Amino acid sequence: MSKLVNLGVLGVGLIGKKHVEFILNSKSAKLTAIADPDDDVNEYANNIGVKRFKTLTEMLDSSELDGVIIATPNNLHVENGLECIHRGIPVLIEKPLATSASDAKILADASNAKNVAVLVGHHRIYNPIIQAARKVIDSGKLGNTRSFHANCWLYKPDEYYDESVWRTKKGAGPVSVNLVHDIDLIRYLCGDVISVQAQTVKSKRGHENEDVAAAILRFDNDVIATISVSDTIVAPWSWELTAKENPVYPPTSENCYIIGGNHGSLSLPDLKLWKNNDKRGWWEPISSTNLPHLTSDPLMNQMNHFISVINATEKPLVTAEEGFKNLEVLEGIYKSAKSGKIYKIT
Repeated sequence: MSKLVNLGVLGVGLIGKKHVEFILNSKSAKLTAIADPDDDVNEYANNIGVKRFKTLTEMLDSSELDGVIIATPNNLHVENGLECIHRGIPVLIEKPLATSASDAKILADASNAKNVAVLVGHHRIYNPIIQAARKVIDSGKLGNTRSFHANCWLYKPDEYYDESVWRTKKGAGPVSVNLVHDIDLIRYLCGDVISVQAQTVKSKRGHENEDVAAAILRFDNDVIATISVSDTIVAPWSWELTAKENPVYPPTSENCYIIGGNHGSLSLPDLKLWKNNDKRGWWEPISSTNLPHLTSDPLMNQMNHFISVINATEKPLVTAEEGFKNLEVLEGIYKSAKSGKIYKIT
C-alpha cells in the first residue's frame, strides 16, 4: 500500500485554495503546511488547522514534505520550482510553467538533470473525455489522423477587465490566457508541432492585447490543426461551455473540437464517432456512435496523479518538457502573427 504523502501548498489564492481543498479531502495525502506572504492567510491557516509560513524557504526548512504545489504568480514559477528541484522535492506548478519558453526550458532541464518530477497544471488533460479520445485515436478507429479543428469563442464582459487592469495589458489576451489549455490538449492528441502560421487582431476595446486570433499548426506526423480563438464573441463553442468541468460556466450541448482521420472522425466533448457504414466514400451512408466515458473532476484526478508520481507508481503525464513545448507553440503564434511568416519550431 502506498504511503500517505505530506504536501505543502505555496500560494493560497483562488487556485491554491482549490488544491488545499483537494488535499484535505484526499485519503492518500496530508496537508502539512502552506506558505504565502500575505498575513491575512493566518486566519485561513488556523481555520484549516495547518501551519502557515511566509516563504517557500521557511516552509521547506521547517517541514518534511514529499511534494509541493506551486500556485504563485507566473513570474515566480521558475524561482520557486528550482528551489524545490534542488532539494529533490517533486512539484506541481500551475500553468503556464513560466512567462517564456526559455524560462520554462530552465525548469525542464533542471528536472531532467536532478531526476526530480515536475508536473504542470494543465488539468484538462485529466478529464476522462480527453483520456477516452486518446484511446480512440491510439486504437486506430480514426485511421490516420489528418486534421484537427479547435474553437475557443467566448465573451468576457467589461467587468472582467475592470476587476484586474493586468487583463487589458499585452500578453493577457485570449491566446495566452485561454488558448494555452487548448494547445496542451491538441498536442496531447496529435503530437509535436513543427510550424505555426497565425494572425491576430488588436482588441476593439482599446486594450493592449489581441481579442481574436487564428492559427494553423503543422505536426511532425503531418497532421494539420486549425484554431480560432476570441474573447469578444458571444458563442457556445468553447471547452469552458461544452465540457461541463466548471459549474461557473453555463453548459451547452455543443462541441468545440473535431478530429478527422481517413477512417472516421471524432467530435469533442460529446465523444461522437462518425464512420461510413460500409465502404468509405462521400457518396456512402455515414452514421455516428456515442462513445461511453467516465465522469470525474479533472483537478482531483490531477492531484491523485501527482500523489501517484510521488509514490513512483505513475510517470508524470504533463512534464516540464511538455509545459515548455506548449509555450513554444504559444510564442510561435505571436511571432508568426507579428512577422506574417510561418514560424518553425526546432
